[in-house]
Amino acid sequence: MSLDPELTPRRRIKDGTPILVDDQMRPMEPWCTFLRLYSQNLSRNTVRSYSRDAVTFAKFLDDRGVTILETVESEIAAFCDDRLSRGISTRTLDRQLVFVRAFFNYLYETGQRDELPWIRIASRSVVHRKTPSTDLRVRAVTRAQWDAFRNVGLGGQLPSGEMDQSFRGRSTVRNMCGAELAITTGMRLREWQSLLDIEIPEGAPGASVELHVSAKNCRRRNIYIPASTIREIDLYRATERRQAVRLSQASLRKNLHNLAVVRQVKPASRTLTYTIGGVEETYEVPSIPLAHRRILVRQDQSGLIEPMSLFLGRGGMAPSPRRWQQYFNTANTRLAQFRDQLSHMPAAITPHDLRHTFALVMLRSLQQQAAKLEQSRPAHRTGTISEHVSHNPLLTLQRLLGHASPSTTMVYLQYIDESHELVQRAFEEWNDENTDYATYVIDAITRDSR
Repeated sequence: MSLDPELTPRRRIKDGTPILVDDQMRPMEPWCTFLRLYSQNLSRNTVRSYSRDAVTFAKFLDDRGVTILETVESEIAAFCDDRLSRGISTRTLDRQLVFVRAFFNYLYETGQRDELPWIRIASRSVVHRKTPSTDLRVRAVTRAQWDAFRNVGLGGQLPSGEMDQSFRGRSTVRNMCGAELAITTGMRLREWQSLLDIEIPEGAPGASVELHVSAKNCRRRNIYIPASTIREIDLYRATERRQAVRLSQASLRKNLHNLAVVRQVKPASRTLTYTIGGVEETYEVPSIPLAHRRILVRQDQSGLIEPMSLFLGRGGMAPSPRRWQQYFNTANTRLAQFRDQLSHMPAAITPHDLRHTFALVMLRSLQQQAAKLEQSRPAHRTGTISEHVSHNPLLTLQRLLGHASPSTTMVYLQYIDESHELVQRAFEEWNDENTDYATYVIDAITRDSR
């Protein structure tokens, strides 16, 4: 008897689901089932990282002739020692132990193991390590360092402020604009490099953008882009981006069958309908998959094909996070040529350093704003619990950065309390009157609490 395919439930495996196979190309259990379940709600990059961790751990156990169901605490301790002896950072090991903990908890909760292979005393065990505080590196840049990186490293100026006639950099306005977004919003690299052009209105006096699929673990949050940064974006749109669209027409037409072609935009519901691989998809803009964002295009009545990504590279495609890292590395290499004139510069500035700078400057600004609010409150009024929570600088910063736990955000508080010299200089020198983001945030909180 044959079954009607229309009545038979079809089980689909999510694209990008990792599968571990043995030397005879047979799926390895229980690894595959766990990875399939574990990766359902994670981003593709996170799944890829945990897949590598699974392969690393599986190879280690295989070399020692131990199966996952036979593993004991000493094997996990040996794994930690082996990884550190190979030169990986303690932070990378901690991430690998996240996978190890989750895997053994899965085996225990599904009855495949009678007990967990470690003894936990208080909050510590072989897989719950105490991370040394020296490994929590928060690197902020001062205003002078930022100006040098932006203007000299990315922009091609000389330390004197004159234009370097020998500079042969490309897309300088785009690169400076991306760095400006990073330092004035605190977004992670993957978040700002994947923005669509329609997500930031032209000429707006500041704009709020919702992040979803690009955010870590897909945690929704709103970020605010100051008016000064939008002016930088508009300048890029009117110059390099417009030129990039024009120069990429031949390449886009040639590859149109591989792109996601927009059919309908509904501003009211914030949805996009597009066709990719012959299939029509409709998503809210913040929920458009990362893989689709990079290849979204639309055609106007004249036949012009315009990519939807805000930042464009060669061929009209958005530069990848790795490419943006290369842009930053090139800027750092250029700055090294002027080391004698820019002796205050760090060895390198990364996109995440700009996120750290935003966090520290914002936290100090929010603390000052909260203190002013407290001083303005009548002496007989102590304030409600909701007001104390909404005016709490640490919780506000946690929401802005998209941290799952306040403990992650408290790292920044530690650096402020210790008056770290570098951070102190950053606060003293970041006094740009145009940087009004902290004021905007506290004003919004005040309005919400009325």
